[in-house]
Amino acid sequence: MSDRILVIGIGPIGGIIGGRLARAGHDITFVDIDKEHVAAIRANGLQIDVPDGPFNVKIKTAHPHEIDGQFNVGCIAVRSNYTAAALQTVLPHLAANGLLVSMQNGINPPILQEKVGADRAVGMAIRMGSKKIAPGHLATGVRGHLYIGHLHGKTTPGLENLHRVLQQVMETEISDNILGVLWSKLTYTCLGYYGSLADASLAESCRSESDRRALADFFTEVVAVGEAKGVRWIKLTEYDPADFHPRNSPDRRLAAVNEFARSWKANDRKGPLRYVQKKIPTEVEYTLAYVVNQGDKLGIEMPLCRKVLQIFRAIEAGERSFGRQNYDEIAAAAR
Repeated sequence: MSDRILVIGIGPIGGIIGGRLARAGHDITFVDIDKEHVAAIRANGLQIDVPDGPFNVKIKTAHPHEIDGQFNVGCIAVRSNYTAAALQTVLPHLAANGLLVSMQNGINPPILQEKVGADRAVGMAIRMGSKKIAPGHLATGVRGHLYIGHLHGKTTPGLENLHRVLQQVMETEISDNILGVLWSKLTYTCLGYYGSLADASLAESCRSESDRRALADFFTEVVAVGEAKGVRWIKLTEYDPADFHPRNSPDRRLAAVNEFARSWKANDRKGPLRYVQKKIPTEVEYTLAYVVNQGDKLGIEMPLCRKVLQIFRAIEAGERSFGRQNYDEIAAAAR
């Protein structure tokens, strides 16, 4: 294949997917602003630990000012906080008919579509727990599954070509419902903030029936916003977002949480908790806050989402502590 691919962000997602493609012989340039990370990769290659066997690959890296030439595919693999900066980096180097792909959490494809049009903006949803071990070293414990699609749901030649490329290295599915896939994943991303109000697992924080009913109501508020926007839900490995539809009875929604709780582990900690502990900015303003803002525009009452957002923002700002008291406050708001 002659396509040139530009990946903005050598984090766990962009690095692992792009690293697999680079190992397969594709022409990929990786861009990152983390000087230590880039220096380690330039010196020792990119080390990627995956279930089918760890590997090290020599890749082309650049800082934003070092990018040269035009690319047929531009992939944005940074946290949603940095989408605007990533667009400023990639757009001058995107070919006239090039695809622009969001590999991010949140609902970013509409932003990309405003820049390049409906047939060139691609959403990608990834279910692949992964992390950065050290500069130049990424890891995941699962093979991963990719969904790609245009917001209009049609399959274009460009999308088919991207599918052929990705399918060589990871299981990839073209979806005519990429917005539904992204919103379904967004419910789980929002759960990450709910589960990060104490340095404890959900198994501990949401043990009582009142706590689990509050969690069910939280899910229901998120789903209500998606429903109002016409989202078609897909079932996740952990649960089916449709089970939390507002039309379902409170007992049925509680049963869905109880079934989900069977998979909770005592040592599990959610990603936002770890980010706050490491003083790394989270994506809360582009995920949970996005849902609350959309709910406001639609006139949907969201007391629990709003309360979780308020508490988490205070924790991230250092104005509030992690702890059980946060869940007591949420349970009180749910009554």
